[in-house]
Amino acid sequence: MMQIIGGIPHWSFILVMLSTTICAGAESVDQATRARALDILRAGLHAEPFWPSMHAAEALTLAGYPEEVIPPLTRRLQVEQDDRHRCGLARELYRAGDESSLPVLFEVLASEDPYGHGHACESLFKINQIGDGLLLKRRRDEADQPIKQMLAAASLARRGDQASLQLIRDQLQNDDDNVARIAAWLLSTVGVAADISPLRVRLGKVELPSHQIFFLASLATLGEPQARKELKSSMTSDDAQIRVYAAEYCGTASIESAIPHLKALLDDEDLDVRIRAAQSLLMLSQE
Repeated sequence: MMQIIGGIPHWSFILVMLSTTICAGAESVDQATRARALDILRAGLHAEPFWPSMHAAEALTLAGYPEEVIPPLTRRLQVEQDDRHRCGLARELYRAGDESSLPVLFEVLASEDPYGHGHACESLFKINQIGDGLLLKRRRDEADQPIKQMLAAASLARRGDQASLQLIRDQLQNDDDNVARIAAWLLSTVGVAADISPLRVRLGKVELPSHQIFFLASLATLGEPQARKELKSSMTSDDAQIRVYAAEYCGTASIESAIPHLKALLDDEDLDVRIRAAQSLLMLSQE
């Protein structure tokens, strides 16, 4: 029963009850889980599979440990020949604070060999860099390659280019679900609340769960309650790639109720799932 003093609720009592209610309903990341997540990321940074190791580098930087990322990635970039891998290394070095790696992305983007163009565009989008914008605009105008076109447009859209943002929104309606899923994913960063309805409608036409997860990730990030529930449920999928994106975006969307599910994924058989779950747990522990 609430304590009443002179007919008025005792505010110190109310604050205690409110604090108790919040703590009882909130999930948390304990120190043992945080330590284990860091161990997973540190091992993942030096793992053989390339892209999971880049995801581990990203997660360590986001968790506040960029000094652990720069030395090993610098050594790898010095000897790497694959342009797509060079983009991943340069991106994570830049994210960790090594700005000297940025020219690598523009070098690949300017190459006459298109092999690394998409990865360069995606990497620039992820670290929010455009240079003078001219190379990205050139790739954005390559309409015969809609995915690369959108990845280039996304970097420009992050800097306020409305034509580029509209291009992404238009591609959300592409009949090819593989193209539409990339537009959906990009809207998790450049979209706004007004994009929720078009995303939900387009999701209703998507058959493959491996494509649907991109829509759920964006909808959850933009705050749609139903998608936040569905994203948590996706962490039990039999498809490792679906678990990867669900684990990552439960952190991006700040879904604290997903913490128990993320803890369970620290034991997942797939390395990338473990890395993304560790990343999200560390992000949620910071929040």
